[in-house]
Amino acid sequence: MRREELILDCRYYNGEGEPPEGIDSLMWGYEEAWVRMVLENSPVLQKHINYYTREFDLPNLLPEKDDGTPTGLKAILWNRLDYWSYYPANADEFKKWYLEQYVARTKTHRQLSQTGQ
Repeated sequence: MRREELILDCRYYNGEGEPPEGIDSLMWGYEEAWVRMVLENSPVLQKHINYYTREFDLPNLLPEKDDGTPTGLKAILWNRLDYWSYYPANADEFKKWYLEQYVARTKTHRQLSQTGQ
């Protein structure tokens, strides 16, 4: 997959080297890291995907077709929620956070391009 195609699935990261002013720089950084990890075929990304899929059935908890976010990016976001929460986040906590704090606030670049915005 090409970098430009991956960026279409992001909400904050547009491919720039630094987060633009006024944007959520944490989310921007998570998306930038996900794009980089996919392009590098990172074993760390695969480890996160495998863990959250095995332990919490991540692909079925939040199906990609419903929100436009690939499973690998969801795994990175869940990992970061675990980190910042100081305790392991469970499936219900992640789903609530993901839907309220990530999906509800903005659309992917792909979704925006399809609606002409």
